[in-house]
Amino acid sequence: MGYPHPSHPRETVLLSRDFGDPEARRLDVWIKRGGYQALEKALGMGRDAVIEEVKTSGIRGRGGAGFPAGVKWGFMPKQRTKPHYLCCNADEGEPGTFKDREIMRWTPHAVIEGCAIAAYAIQAEDGYIYVRGEFTEPIRVLQAALDEAYAKGILGPNAMGRGVRIDLTIHRGAGAYICGEETALMNSIEGKRGNPRVKPPFPAAAGLWGCPTTINNVETLAAVPHIITRGGAWYQSLSLSNPKSTGTKLFSICGAIAKPGNYEVTMGFPLKDLLYDLAGGPRPGRKLTAVQPGGSSVPFITAEEAERTLLDYEGCLAVGTQLGSGGMIVYDDATDIVYQVMRLARFYAHESCAQCTQCREGTAWTAKILQKLLRGEGRNEDLDLLFDLGEQMTGKTICVLSDSCAAAVTSAIQKFRPDFEAYLRDGRRAGAA
Repeated sequence: MGYPHPSHPRETVLLSRDFGDPEARRLDVWIKRGGYQALEKALGMGRDAVIEEVKTSGIRGRGGAGFPAGVKWGFMPKQRTKPHYLCCNADEGEPGTFKDREIMRWTPHAVIEGCAIAAYAIQAEDGYIYVRGEFTEPIRVLQAALDEAYAKGILGPNAMGRGVRIDLTIHRGAGAYICGEETALMNSIEGKRGNPRVKPPFPAAAGLWGCPTTINNVETLAAVPHIITRGGAWYQSLSLSNPKSTGTKLFSICGAIAKPGNYEVTMGFPLKDLLYDLAGGPRPGRKLTAVQPGGSSVPFITAEEAERTLLDYEGCLAVGTQLGSGGMIVYDDATDIVYQVMRLARFYAHESCAQCTQCREGTAWTAKILQKLLRGEGRNEDLDLLFDLGEQMTGKTICVLSDSCAAAVTSAIQKFRPDFEAYLRDGRRAGAA
């Protein structure tokens, strides 16, 4: 991606304030703009007070799960009988999502400061930033920022001169989608195959090397300094529709849209306004047909449903989809929905760790059936078979990779069945000449 678009008047620019400004990467510039004041404040507050402030803010995990971050931090044992660890999930493998790499690319010190505050709060002396291996520029920028922070004494055995050890290490992944799942990520850091673990035990009880561990997304951690500086109550006030969904959210918009890019808005912002007012609407001469608001792993919604969707956790659930990571994929009337769904299924089949039978076999057969359908060799019973496969793949595996595949496929058939039936009938997509 090149430089992001100029901010729109209706955006709430918080995390994205310095996107596109290379100067923001430099420690001296970042400090002049208020950087590391939140860490200094947090180190003087006490660990429990930091956790309570984050709880008050109501911020929920921005990686897709939407679990309250402060509550997650509070699960860590109060008595430190063994090492505690922090993991920053910067793997960002969800198709349609490209926000975290931009945070790291333009504002690396925001990530570092958020990690340092979280590490202090949960009594972790060591933290790992697990970055997707293909993110060569963000890794280079982040490592340079880390080196600056160590040279300045912000990190290390005497962080900020306050007698607290905080060490952060970049761990480069190898491009496995499954390692975005928190327990697979921990296995990867440990040098094991990136397979998800059975839970319980949960990471706060037994995470990295069997020790208490907290895993947070890049966007979540980058918001923490703002919460500490301006207060949890201030952050909680950033909500347009629901007190359970607070703060700002970065949405990565891609696909059939006039102005793709990252947009930051307050939680509860209307989806139609984001698509038409900020992102310019469909391409010239085209009409919106479908949206996946939270990345490839969430159910499709129609253009009509998009008109009444509010962009927060509850607003997306109200129309049968999920906010997810905020990686928004847009489809117009020139899009072959069946082909795109096949591509998603093929992706999930390829990225399955193959640990669970329902996922290994279900994703593979889903992709094969859709490929057969696209070749004009489908049977009428294939659509029912895809629903049956989806049922067997949902809620029956260690992680939710197979659920994600099933959600995309079954929702597409439910919402756009004529497109699938056109291939059954005459081997071509609906409306094709």
